[in-house]
Amino acid sequence: MDIKGIIESEFGFKVKNIVVLGQGLDSIAYLVNEEYIFKMSKHEEARLNLKKEIEVLDYLQGKITLQIPNIEFYSEKYSVCGYKEIKGDKLTSDMYDKMSESEKDKLANDIAQFLKELHSLPLPNIDDLELNVIEDYKNDYAELKKMIYDKIPDKSKEYLDNLFKRILSDERITKYVRVLCHNDLSCNHIIMQNNKVAGIIDFGDVAITDRDKDFIYLLENSSEELGRNFGLKVLNYYNHPNKENAVLKSDLNDEYYPIEQILGGKSKELQEMYNEGLEKIRGI
Repeated sequence: MDIKGIIESEFGFKVKNIVVLGQGLDSIAYLVNEEYIFKMSKHEEARLNLKKEIEVLDYLQGKITLQIPNIEFYSEKYSVCGYKEIKGDKLTSDMYDKMSESEKDKLANDIAQFLKELHSLPLPNIDDLELNVIEDYKNDYAELKKMIYDKIPDKSKEYLDNLFKRILSDERITKYVRVLCHNDLSCNHIIMQNNKVAGIIDFGDVAITDRDKDFIYLLENSSEELGRNFGLKVLNYYNHPNKENAVLKSDLNDEYYPIEQILGGKSKELQEMYNEGLEKIRGI
């Protein structure tokens, strides 16, 4: 059954028009009747994440100042959910560059306040929401050894061995504050209206994990994000007690990206993504 049929049969919702709004590795989003967003998962891991996302969004209703998706429709059978669109545009670096200094400061402050609200909440009792950073790194290391060590040169193996030794022995990484994290707070998940934050979307990676995971992309220097100086502003407004650790983890995230490509490409059967990450590791 196509998405139109699912929406009409599962929810009794009459679809007058529907367009693809966008898609990523995990889901595809549709704009329906120019008013509702419907999201459909693309694989089993995403189906499980959508279920958690909906439980967390329900928990967050009334606890967050900024707009967040308010789920009105959900089918576990088809892994489809729907909510009223948060009107506005996704934040971009071009948009940011055209803002006044006071607007930039207000943006950083508003995002910091959102994170303060989120991180200060009591941890919800939701199954499989815990993401143990250390166990995650250990599992990745073991999986890489099985998956690619027979395909890479000795210098690449040595690099990976040293990388994981460094990660797992560094208390700045292994000891962290557990909070409820959005866990994917990047520009394209921040909705703007008139140069102000209107809402935060896409809680698909939400987890109870290291607080600093919510600053990784805010501190990233790339064309997709706003740059380190902006992230440092957010840290200042947040009154983060150890900014250097947050920066360290953002830099580590950049270094770790080829590993994410390898593991994610394999698990999601995305051969091009897997090959790209493998070539980067081979070239080290």
